[in-house]
Formats: sequence, C-alpha cells, structure tokens
Amino acid sequence: MRPEVLIDEAASRVEGKFLHRGSRKFARWVVASSLMSDVLTTDEEDILLLSNLNTAQVVRTADMISANAAMVACGKPVPQDTLDLAREPDITLVCAEYPIFETCFHLAPLFNTAKK
Repeated sequence: MRPEVLIDEAASRVEGKFLHRGSRKFARWVVASSLMSDVLTTDEEDILLLSNLNTAQVVRTADMISANAAMVACGKPVPQDTLDLAREPDITLVCAEYPIFETCFHLAPLFNTAKK
C-alpha cells in the first residue's frame, strides 16, 4: 500500500503556494510531465500532477484523470482562467518555486516506499 502524503506537506517541501485548496487532502502518486497526452495514459489513483505548464490544460488533464491536486513548477504565474478552472472540479492547485526535476527530488522522499 502506498503512503498517503498530505498535499500540505508536499507543498511545504517545495516552497509551494496554494492557489486553490480543494477538498482532497492527500496523494499517493506523483505524475510529472509537460506532455499532458502522456499523463492520460496513467491508471493510478490519488495523483499529484506535476508540470511546468501553467495553462488550463493542466487542470483539464488533472480533472480527466481524477487527480487530487495539480502543481505548477518553476514558480510560473498561473493565469486567472486556469485558477478559475481549478475551482470548478475543486482540484487543489499549487505553485512550486523549484524547476520540475528539482521538485521531483524534494518530493521523492515523501512518496518513497522502499524499506529502510
């Protein structure tokens, strides 16, 4: 069983700023991609979608795969239409200060299930 990682904890690891807090509070998986078509191939649940895109397409894709949250990397400003779109399906939207690969590095210890 994968750990339930609180989205609040994941956001704090990457100096993330909440743009919208949805009702779902945790994630079990991180899917990181800039190609939303690749994200659509996942069949996992309780996902934190990580991308360096800041467009509405990230929120639409997060909604299609029933992601619990979406995180925009690189500290990019998120347009108002993207923020408004995240509110409709109540998807948590976080802006992370780090680049996408560095964000993955900081999040990995939270989601690592390897026995120590």
